[in-house]
Amino acid sequence: MKRLVICILAAMLALALSLPAMAATLQVEPKRIALGQPALVRVCLKGQPKNVRAELNGRVTALTQGRDGCWYGAIGPDLQDKAGKAVVRIKADGRQVVAAKLALYRRDRGIRRLKVDSKFLHLSPEALARYKKDRAAMKEVFGSFNNEPYWRQAFILPLNSKVVSRFGRRSFVNGVERSPHGGVDLRGATGTPVPAAADGTVALVRDAYFSGNTVLIDHGRGVITRYLHLSATQVKPGQRVKKGEIIGKVGATGRVTGPHLDFGVKLAGARVDPREWVALSNKLKARLGE
Repeated sequence: MKRLVICILAAMLALALSLPAMAATLQVEPKRIALGQPALVRVCLKGQPKNVRAELNGRVTALTQGRDGCWYGAIGPDLQDKAGKAVVRIKADGRQVVAAKLALYRRDRGIRRLKVDSKFLHLSPEALARYKKDRAAMKEVFGSFNNEPYWRQAFILPLNSKVVSRFGRRSFVNGVERSPHGGVDLRGATGTPVPAAADGTVALVRDAYFSGNTVLIDHGRGVITRYLHLSATQVKPGQRVKKGEIIGKVGATGRVTGPHLDFGVKLAGARVDPREWVALSNKLKARLGE
């Protein structure tokens, strides 16, 4: 009899724990996601939670309530995450309400071969120290999380020009393989004005060893854009900027083979394809009713 009571209580507890998940529906588009590809998330919930967040591979983004009452946002695996099965988890006010399994796969994005000054492969002690400081400063920004939704409008590519190097290509520098290309290279002459891709707050302005004059903009809710190799910067840390506002000029600073803009998007710290992000942000704009 005692065992029967325990079994009944255990069953009731399991049912109670399952109820919040049953009160939520989750859609991810697409369910099969390439590494470096952003995906649209739609969550419909009962009640009025204040904070709804999505988590994939330990990275968190915040969702925004749309005109239909459901919550929308994005997730994305990093270029160098592990392919295979993954789980996206949705939390409302800190409590998991629903989850779904996803399939992650590695897409062949091609190869690029670069020839640069050997000082960028064999770093002097001074250059190495500078690089470590650059990396730490950028890592702090990419690892931060600002819940404020600075943007609700679609993003733009900063330059309407030819793509000279696509996102995610395997990179061989002076014959040595390095990290895959984490942004998209857009053609531009030195001095061409570079606008912000969306509303946000300038999180970092730095003359970095590899990326040259660099600007990072925090757009809130886990989205950060980066603008590399600028010839000049025209903003300061902490400055609020509007979509289309000029933040710098195209250049050839840092490790480059010529003038261009290396534009990148980080989604909860994961490198995602900037062009795919722009397309997805247009879908989000429509769902949010902006």
